[in-house]
Amino acid sequence: MTPGLFVLSRDKVFANQVCSRLSSRFQLVVVDCLETAQMRLETVPIRAVLAHLSEETLNGHTAESFLTELQQTVTVAPIYGLVDPDCPADFRQLAADVVRECLPMPIDYDRLEQLIEQCELPAIDLTGYCTGLPHRALQGKTRLLVTFTPSMFAMFEELRVAAAHDVTILLIGETGSGKTYLARLIHELSSRHNERCLTVGCGALPPDLIESELFGYVKGAFTGADTNKEGKFAAAANGTLLLDEIDVLGPKQQAKLLRVLETGEYEPVGSNDTQTSSARLVVASNYDLDKLVKADKFRIDLYYRLNILSFHLPPLRERPWDIEYLARKFAVEHSRVHNIELRHIEPEFLSALRQYHWPGNIRELENVMRRAVLYCRGGVLAPADLPSALRPANKGNTQGNGSRRPLTLEERVSEIEQRIIEESLRRHNHHRTDTAKELGISRVTLYNKMKKFGMLN
Repeated sequence: MTPGLFVLSRDKVFANQVCSRLSSRFQLVVVDCLETAQMRLETVPIRAVLAHLSEETLNGHTAESFLTELQQTVTVAPIYGLVDPDCPADFRQLAADVVRECLPMPIDYDRLEQLIEQCELPAIDLTGYCTGLPHRALQGKTRLLVTFTPSMFAMFEELRVAAAHDVTILLIGETGSGKTYLARLIHELSSRHNERCLTVGCGALPPDLIESELFGYVKGAFTGADTNKEGKFAAAANGTLLLDEIDVLGPKQQAKLLRVLETGEYEPVGSNDTQTSSARLVVASNYDLDKLVKADKFRIDLYYRLNILSFHLPPLRERPWDIEYLARKFAVEHSRVHNIELRHIEPEFLSALRQYHWPGNIRELENVMRRAVLYCRGGVLAPADLPSALRPANKGNTQGNGSRRPLTLEERVSEIEQRIIEESLRRHNHHRTDTAKELGISRVTLYNKMKKFGMLN
């Protein structure tokens, strides 16, 4: 299905003007409210959304609630704001932080068409993959996080709320599970998104250098300290500071971090002058901190201070439905970076990815996809492009021996969708209303999908 261009407007005259100008180049779908948009997006892949920002568009919503719902409705496509002269000032200001770009009216259509064309077509395959398949997404200015794993749906909604408020967040997950990416996405979704976002890899620093890296030092503090140097807390200023692998901090550093969290105060190494940090903290750990507390390797008061808003990122082996989406995403990204044509991914290639255990999680998957793109021939990713550890065993020619034929893309998507629905139904004791709510679809849509998959008694 050709991806469409969504126009969200309650002004029929304006919507007709947009359609008249753009319909010769793009397939347009016009909707007049978010509820209608949500229903249409379940079945129609989109290239971009043009949201008419006006008093009438709000239709009873507050500016904040409208934009929040718009973000939740449009998960994998860019949103462009068409700003009406009557657009309330607060609506215009908040929208600038949500949409990719705002264009004042009268619309500069040459500029608008240029922006739409920049929505590169290979990425459209990803929006089509998401269409009609239950998922959740968090979308910032430059980062997008998508999951098809039902057990993560509630966490995504909690993350959206946590990101919007100025609080410390703890991320726990195995190495390579996406903590750094998520931390930067949290920054983009926060009110500090226009400020700096810095990272301190605590595990990559010698213990005796962690303190000076965090808090800075003054001239003469130690041998080699020839000048004053500000630490990451000062450099982050009013932005966000990610402390990765916080579990490696020693008792002294833990005590000083606790003080910063509680009072914002610290002293650079070698100084008696107290400074105050304005940065927001996101901290990450490869290990469950409660186990370290029980082993007397982590301060219990610091743990309780960090555990107020904590999120556990499951390893990739517990997110089998996310593997194909991530593989396609990385394939598109690396084909662009290396200027390599990519037209098709063989089903056996994707099957091999799903059967692998992924001890290195998402980082390992990205490295595998980078390698596969570099080795692919004729724009097709095949099992031979995978590292030997991932390649399926050569079983010879099985044609005509009764083995199952490779599934088409539509059949594979349906198979994954059915598994997601079955898992959600079991979790809710087959209560359809609760299941539909978790999956983000209407009860009617759930009923139709159950009927399609022969799941009705």
